[in-house]
Amino acid sequence: MTNFAWVIDQTTCIGCHACTTACKSENDVPLGVNRTWVKYVETGTSPETRRQMAVLRCNHCAEPPCVEICPTRAMFQRPDGIVDFDTSLCIGCKACIQACPYDAIYIDPDEHVAEQCNFCSHRVDRGLLPACVVVCPTESLIFGDLDDPTSRASRIVGSRPTTVRRPEQGTLPKAFYVGAAAAVLDPLAPVHGPDYQWGARMVGGSKDHTAEIAGWASTIGRPATVLVGRSLPVVDAGQPLTGSTLAIGAPKGPRPVGEDAPAGEDAPAGDGVPAAQASRAPSAMSASSFRAADRASRMRMPRARVAFDVFHPRPWGWPVAMYLWTKGFGAGAFVLLFLAGATGLADLSFELRVGTAFASLAFLGLTALLLVADLKRPERFWRIIVRPQRRSWLAIGAYILTGYAGLLGLWFLGTMAGVDAELLLALGWPTAVLGVMTALYTAFLLGQCEARDLWQNPIVGFVLLAQATILGAAVLLGVAVVIGAAGPVVDIGRAALAVGAVVNMAALLLGDALAEHTTTNGRAAAHLLVRGPYWHTFWVGGLFLAGLVPLAAALAPIEVSLAAEAALVAAIGLLWYELGFVAAGQAVPIS
Repeated sequence: MTNFAWVIDQTTCIGCHACTTACKSENDVPLGVNRTWVKYVETGTSPETRRQMAVLRCNHCAEPPCVEICPTRAMFQRPDGIVDFDTSLCIGCKACIQACPYDAIYIDPDEHVAEQCNFCSHRVDRGLLPACVVVCPTESLIFGDLDDPTSRASRIVGSRPTTVRRPEQGTLPKAFYVGAAAAVLDPLAPVHGPDYQWGARMVGGSKDHTAEIAGWASTIGRPATVLVGRSLPVVDAGQPLTGSTLAIGAPKGPRPVGEDAPAGEDAPAGDGVPAAQASRAPSAMSASSFRAADRASRMRMPRARVAFDVFHPRPWGWPVAMYLWTKGFGAGAFVLLFLAGATGLADLSFELRVGTAFASLAFLGLTALLLVADLKRPERFWRIIVRPQRRSWLAIGAYILTGYAGLLGLWFLGTMAGVDAELLLALGWPTAVLGVMTALYTAFLLGQCEARDLWQNPIVGFVLLAQATILGAAVLLGVAVVIGAAGPVVDIGRAALAVGAVVNMAALLLGDALAEHTTTNGRAAAHLLVRGPYWHTFWVGGLFLAGLVPLAAALAPIEVSLAAEAALVAAIGLLWYELGFVAAGQAVPIS
């Protein structure tokens, strides 16, 4: 079977950008976006400096996460291994961008759909080579069939040391590099200054905070730190990576902190780990060693600086944070209300049931508006329902939201019409189940965002459930204040507020502040969230306003109106946290 792949020989590449311009011409790629580009990184210290280069593009992974997450099958994998796209199906949700660990996908500014390098599939189908291969003056780009032992690409991969980008992601990329330097392939090795070679660097993407996290060596596995009174204890960032140090398709979990090699070991190979010891290195650092490395990171001095790169904006912004927030209101409010009545903990008045269900429906409607408005092709939103890709949690979530809203609407109308209580109880149970799933499914969606390791923490599900509990309690207490309800309903709201606050604080501390993240990308993002530029969203928003404040209000003997106000403060804190969580996950370079 045909299995197309790239081999990119960086020992002969001269960085002429002919591949970039040929790609733009052949595929009508607009200005400002790229299917392929050449990255320059300068290593060493003057006067002994070197310029490292690498051609970056789609890796046509054997296990492409962009295909799995695409809700409409606009991204697909051909039988010959090429990852291609159908722009007529794309709704512009940008989920594929969040799934790609290589920054290879962009939104076309003219058509507003996702596109990427597809090996010039229209040429390949006619027996021609991709345009970039044709124009490369040094024949550094080799395209061929890995399953054909006579092809040049297959022979090189089988006989020469090669490496791939970010193998810890488990995508099995099929862009194999020969002689590429660690500093240029590892997105966390170099620092991005305010200026590139030919102009100022654009801000607002993932390269804004590299001065704080540069040198963490994500693919290679460990932070490069400078200890007091000692020289930089890492390999020269200009050393090439080899197949002996990076196993293709290696499992997640880069190796730990980069101290000097113990006496008697070989000098570090190109990744900061002795090649002979690499296979025996532990898969994760201890909490104490990571904290020591984190303290040392304050004195980190990157040995590599990016001289040229292309801009990649953050695909998701405040609408996604708002969607997480409004969805929590819509799910938590009804579930709390229904469980209180179904279990006999409270006698629910007609006004309380109608008011809470109406608030849930209103927040669900706002959630749907946010989701549709954030699409680049919102007029195509219906495709996610009529042509779903059933492995995508974006598509699964759309069905969950639709089903929950439909059943909740029936429950609301039945309550208004005075339908028999037993019938409403029977209808309420599946509605409540879908409500819980509405709160939770985003954890699985974020788990498919392979490029954002911060979001793939299993504890995210507990955070979402805790937040839905807090937000549901806020709605329940608010409606109770408006209609003048008292007694058990208020007690249930206060108890839910306390439980949600405790679980939220525990999940945030254990999941972000104290967790031993399995990849350096995740550790770097958690650092930015907990100790970096987004610290206030975590500590003030997530822990103080949405943790300590509602817990104190729930336990203190205060009026219901004050408890409702504390719940409102907690809701504001949760929105603040979500804004930081969404931004921090996208603030770590991946190319």
